Amino acid sequence: MIKETRCLIDQGYYEEAISQLSRYLQIDIRPIEKASILRELAYCYLRMGWYGEAVKACKQSLAINPSDNDTRFYLASAYASLKWTDEAIEELRSLLESDPTDVLSWHDLALCYRDKGWLKESLEVMRRANADAKTYGDPVDRELIEKSLANLEHENEEGGDNNFKNLLLFMILLLILMKNKKNKF
Repeated sequence: MIKETRCLIDQGYYEEAISQLSRYLQIDIRPIEKASILRELAYCYLRMGWYGEAVKACKQSLAINPSDNDTRFYLASAYASLKWTDEAIEELRSLLESDPTDVLSWHDLALCYRDKGWLKESLEVMRRANADAKTYGDPVDRELIEKSLANLEHENEEGGDNNFKNLLLFMILLLILMKNKKNKF
């Protein structure tokens, strides 16, 4: 039956898979199998956009099997989707401690840094993801990371222009204030 459910997941029938996986959880099964079913359930919840449910399923799975990096990645993704950026960063850093070659975790960590407004750090981490993807990533990972890096570089350039514009406006305002102060005396 699990094979049948995985076929549903592969074909994008997540609601049907959720229904079947939920039924499997009612059966008396070994803990490691339960953790695996919870991980699959969390994945389906993520695909459906049910991030709170994904967090719950991930936490239940990790309580049984704390070393499951796939579940930890799903948890970080759910946190990031909920804009719980600090929690996502914590999970991603934990993942990268156990597997520093996980290019998708580097990618997502860079995006979390961007969400925090840390553009410099975000670019550094995304560049690392890009370099590592050439060795450890598959073609889909490489393409995703290259696009994300290009977007971050573009955002950083725009941010740099905005910083210059803001500085220029501040200087103009300061000059106006100084001129007004001079005219008062």
